Amino acid sequence: MEPNNNPPKRRRARKADGTYQANNPETKTNEAWEPVEVEASLPKKQDYSIKPKVGGPSDKSGGKYSKKPSVRPTFGKVTSTSS
Repeated sequence: MEPNNNPPKRRRARKADGTYQANNPETKTNEAWEPVEVEASLPKKQDYSIKPKVGGPSDKSGGKYSKKPSVRPTFGKVTSTSS
């Protein structure tokens, strides 16, 4: 594992009443910020399996998204020869 060169994560320190805490310039440490522990996580595993194809609702009660029989295009007495 490679060494961590990133600076530690931190957040603003708050007082008991919820307001931000100010920094005291006379001290060496910065009281306005507090360090936050960040958990190291493992890389997520990818699922490369083939998923079933979604076909849609199979019954007629699916509204406008239900499976309907295909319509053969016509214009008066002229019909197309393709299916």
